[in-house]
Amino acid sequence: MKIRTTATAALLAASALAALAPSQAFAAPQAPPCTKKNIAYLDAQNHHEDAEAKVTAAEQALDRAKADRAKADRLAELGEALDNALTRDGSDRARSVAYKIHPEQYVLAQAVWKHDAVASADAAVKLADATEKELKDQGAQNTLGGNRAGEYVKVLRADAEKARSATEAPNVEARQADLDAARTELTKAAKAVRPARDTYRDCLDKLVN
Repeated sequence: MKIRTTATAALLAASALAALAPSQAFAAPQAPPCTKKNIAYLDAQNHHEDAEAKVTAAEQALDRAKADRAKADRLAELGEALDNALTRDGSDRARSVAYKIHPEQYVLAQAVWKHDAVASADAAVKLADATEKELKDQGAQNTLGGNRAGEYVKVLRADAEKARSATEAPNVEARQADLDAARTELTKAAKAVRPARDTYRDCLDKLVN
């Protein structure tokens, strides 16, 4: 448990008063010789613990941002899989569908590239709608590529709703920078503990010896 500096100072002052002889009880309290060094050591420990907590929080924030970005990136992957299912089919009807839905494919790719979760979700739904319409208009539902495309459309709709709330998707780089800064601060804080402890220990040794 961390002991904050103010509380520590009060505790040490109280201990000093208790140790005074009765004739000195009403004299102005004098802090023990190593009080400041002890407080400096406790401060260093507190700073180290605070820095550790910041690193943990930064790691969690980065994980959330990466998870959100993965949800948006998934939509682009599904869009590409949908296109491949249609273009690799030998049917001219399926290929015609792929050609017709190309504008929606492009809009989705751009939204995902910008890491815009809402725009990516909207574009994915529009792509799904366009694909279903073109499959029907071209009579390609029962082709091999059309069947596969129909399955991808279902997944695309479901994953679009998952991605819609992925608001941290644009922030991966910023969260990584926050984590790097927190780790740097932790390294400095950790290095400061030992010298402060050694200084306090040396002071106590001089008092004893």
